[in-house]
Amino acid sequence: MALIYPVLADAPEPDEEALPDFAELAADLSDQWLVEVTVGEDGDEGCFGPLTARAAWDLAVGVDQRRPGWNVSILPLYLPGTPDELAAAFDEDDEVAGV
Repeated sequence: MALIYPVLADAPEPDEEALPDFAELAADLSDQWLVEVTVGEDGDEGCFGPLTARAAWDLAVGVDQRRPGWNVSILPLYLPGTPDELAAAFDEDDEVAGV
């Protein structure tokens, strides 16, 4: 299905046939990363980490090469701030959505 990972907004668009490249990963987002694997639409899923950016990349690319039908995501793991800041972020999302 897909290998999903964050990239820098101003990074050049890779060729469609190009293999994933670690240099595309916005590795400065976090010191620790998770790899999330989803097997099919209603299948099992798992989350692996925390890992360094390089270890998460290597794991995700390896799984994607072996099981291209699975969704594999590389996610930054970082503290969003205080509990009040986290709650406020969700409150703002609710207000924008009109909830």
